[in-house]
Amino acid sequence: MTEKRYGSQIPVRIELLKPENKNYTKNFYCDNEAIDNYFRKTAAFDEAAVTYLFIDTDKDSPIACVTLACSAIFTTESENQFSTIQSAMEILYFAVDENYKHIPYIKGSPLTLSHYILSYMLNQMREYSHTVIGASKVVLYSVPTAVHFYKRCDFKEFGDTMYGDKGFFVDGCIPMYFDLN
Repeated sequence: MTEKRYGSQIPVRIELLKPENKNYTKNFYCDNEAIDNYFRKTAAFDEAAVTYLFIDTDKDSPIACVTLACSAIFTTESENQFSTIQSAMEILYFAVDENYKHIPYIKGSPLTLSHYILSYMLNQMREYSHTVIGASKVVLYSVPTAVHFYKRCDFKEFGDTMYGDKGFFVDGCIPMYFDLN
């Protein structure tokens, strides 16, 4: 019988995904075919984004992949007013391998290993916003089944005067943002 591990007991190494280590994504499965294919085939070569791998060093297997890029949020006060732009960083993809989903971070806590990884990345992005690129928000386009997770992590849905990306890759997704302040 396998002893249950909590997220806090899993030793994690973080690496940038590159062509040399893309073998980690070969068996990555997050239950979304389009996202799985992005990590397996495209992410290591995507020059418009950077992907971080979270690796279980005990099993030498991927826990999660997080892809970041620059972005913006457009806002308007009314139909007759010009748009303003708020600089943002975007989480293009955040996916956790099926073998690591829903693992409590510590015994008895409602927070999961997924929460910990997202929180870590948001803290990194906050640091980047103060020292590297000056963004005020993090945006993402959530699949409907993950909206509740992101809301628990303090993301908010776009308001009526906020606009983001349009296109086939965000169709059906819910635009959300996180304040970096």
